[in-house]
Amino acid sequence: MSYDSTHAMEPDRDGYVERDGVRTFFEVYGDDHEHTIVFLPTWSIVHSRIWRAQLAYFGRQNRVVLFDGRGNGRSDRPVDPAAYHPVEFYRDALAVMDATETERAITVSTSAGTAWNLLLAAGSPDRVQGAVFAGPTLYAVGPPYPEWAVAPYNERFDSYDGFEGQNRYFIGEHYPAFVDFWMRTVLPEPHSTRAIEFSVGMALDTTPEVVLATLEGSGMDGKDRAADRLAEAGEKLRPVAGAVQCPVLVVQGGLERIAMPHWAQALAEDTGGELLVLPEAGHHPAGRKPVRFNLALRAFVDRVHAEVTAPSR
Repeated sequence: MSYDSTHAMEPDRDGYVERDGVRTFFEVYGDDHEHTIVFLPTWSIVHSRIWRAQLAYFGRQNRVVLFDGRGNGRSDRPVDPAAYHPVEFYRDALAVMDATETERAITVSTSAGTAWNLLLAAGSPDRVQGAVFAGPTLYAVGPPYPEWAVAPYNERFDSYDGFEGQNRYFIGEHYPAFVDFWMRTVLPEPHSTRAIEFSVGMALDTTPEVVLATLEGSGMDGKDRAADRLAEAGEKLRPVAGAVQCPVLVVQGGLERIAMPHWAQALAEDTGGELLVLPEAGHHPAGRKPVRFNLALRAFVDRVHAEVTAPSR
């Protein structure tokens, strides 16, 4: 699958920003508009085309910035786990915003991007006008955990036929099978064949070595199962969420199989934000229910911008 085959509109400009030897590819759409939306990367198993259903709609009315997370797309693919610590994605986001002359923006994340979106909103409040979180995977504030997260991570099995879960050997030695399982879990909605194929194509644009490095970099080293990593991430992120002062929207799918619904509810409560549940959506509502997601995001964007431009009394 060609990276360029999914353009709904052409960017006004693109380029690279380099930080600590890692180059990150970015694009800017609607560069003449005043207000900016930054669509953040998620887990490096996919690249920025996960936001393809948002580009044309928002790029014609807003300034849109997006970039490939390190590890996929046109960005570099380091294999050092330290390169994939959530703080590195946060710093990449700031570097892209600086390179694109983006002083302030509404930031939008999905899944693992929850971590760097929270770091941005809490750590650089002068740069974030509002934050949107879809399917907040890493905000794991407690059990129960999804089925994929309780599989043994470091145990080798004789067979991986029908295996469902994150496992070092399943990913490293049976990567296509893992990718197929993962994307079907992400996209449980009926009639998702094309979306699954597209997502598998993005995953095959990177390597199992990179995917394993991302898991090690986010805390999987020494853990028995992904649920342990998720619990640790949730514990670390909760005080960060409490420091967020900007408006927040959390979007959760009713068919979600990756992130648990009580995680999204906790994130909304901890940030003082709004929780929107889309009953017919899975883990990626921006991709499978784009009209509903885009309308909700549009309403949030308009509300935040109205508050910013409202005259003071």
